[in-house]
This record gives sequence, structure tokens and C-alpha cells, in this order.
Amino acid sequence: MYIPKRKGYTTMTEKQMKQIQSQLPKDEKINRCYRAFEGDIRVITRKPDGSEVRYSVSFDADDNATIRKF
Repeated sequence: MYIPKRKGYTTMTEKQMKQIQSQLPKDEKINRCYRAFEGDIRVITRKPDGSEVRYSVSFDADDNATIRKF
């Protein structure tokens, strides 16, 4: 899976990807991640019925990832 680069960093860490996965509803799976034109990182997930949900990722001072529905 492609993990986009963040400002000042080369990639998101596996720890951050696990944090994102743990915040998703149980039935959703990460489909793709990308850096948006606005500069933030977005995660697109897929539900079992085939529909997609988009989330924006933010990082706190300790570099922990938090998602919010876009």
C-alpha cells in the first residue's frame, strides 16, 4: 500500500497506519491513502457493500494519527 509523504517526513509509520486502522469502524478496510492538494493526508476506506468513506488524517504533537470523516 502506498503511504504518502508528510511535510518534513518521508512516510507515515506503521504505528500511525495501525492507529488509523484502529479508529475505523470494524467492517471498513483501508483502500488507499494520498496527499491532498491542500496538504493534508486523506484515507479512503471501503465498506462491505462497496461504498467508500473518506477521512482526513491529523497528527498531534507526539505524532499520533487521528482521523475525522471528510
